[in-house]
Amino acid sequence: MRETVEQPRISLFDFDDYRDYLVKVGMPDGLYSHTSNNLQSWANRLGYKSPSSLTMVIKGQRSPSFEMINALAEDLEMNMKERQYLMLLVQLEKANKKKKDTKEILEKIAELNSGSTAIALGLKEFSAISEWYFLAIKQLISMPCFIEDEDWIFKKLRKKVTPSQIRNALNIMTEMEAIGRDENGKLIVLKEGLLTTNDVPSSAIKRHHFGMINRALEAIEEQPVKERQVTSVTMRVKPEDVDAAKKAIFEFIKDFNNKFSTTEADELYQLNMQFFKHTREVVRH
Repeated sequence: MRETVEQPRISLFDFDDYRDYLVKVGMPDGLYSHTSNNLQSWANRLGYKSPSSLTMVIKGQRSPSFEMINALAEDLEMNMKERQYLMLLVQLEKANKKKKDTKEILEKIAELNSGSTAIALGLKEFSAISEWYFLAIKQLISMPCFIEDEDWIFKKLRKKVTPSQIRNALNIMTEMEAIGRDENGKLIVLKEGLLTTNDVPSSAIKRHHFGMINRALEAIEEQPVKERQVTSVTMRVKPEDVDAAKKAIFEFIKDFNNKFSTTEADELYQLNMQFFKHTREVVRH
């Protein structure tokens, strides 16, 4: 039985709106209209009897109080910089509503975020990159056998996604104009890529790889050998050759994709390649 590994942590700095962050980390499906029981449970953890205050904050109907900010920071295990950043984003929101000068707040926000090289994303964009099933569903839509039915997609993807995740992915990709409808109303792919992923938050990419690698681990247990290929090699590599090795892997993936990928297929496969260190430098005293 394989161990469960925690998904990569999501940082507030990955988002351009703190409400998008709260939705993503507090509500797994990333939906504002989440079930009241989950909202109730979250509110209880924050010290509130009713979820109404939390709901109003998430929907943008009010700003979080100082007490709620602290409670959220504790519950979501924010580090000190994230706590300060959340407080500043709330202060900025309040200042804008009251039409006050925001220069000082913006300077503090820029100072806190100066170490980040990645752009911040909205909820839709972050979800499209980080959740493995977005690309899988988009590929299904291009298949000749595709049926626009949640139950069909659910079964076709080996029951690894929930109906709510399927609906969420279809809605987000439609809003992003990655998918749409032709003149006959048939669902089609409009854009081959969801986003240009240069300089996007690293946790989004990490979560994407995490999801795909988990599917590979499940395949070892669930799929017969004739339907999969799992091969590995443990080897010694000089540090100065690592860049060349990574380039060779990338070139292989491009060649493999060009050779075997086809629009005529009715089955979807995933090729993962991992190249990583088993060792680290040990300093002798």
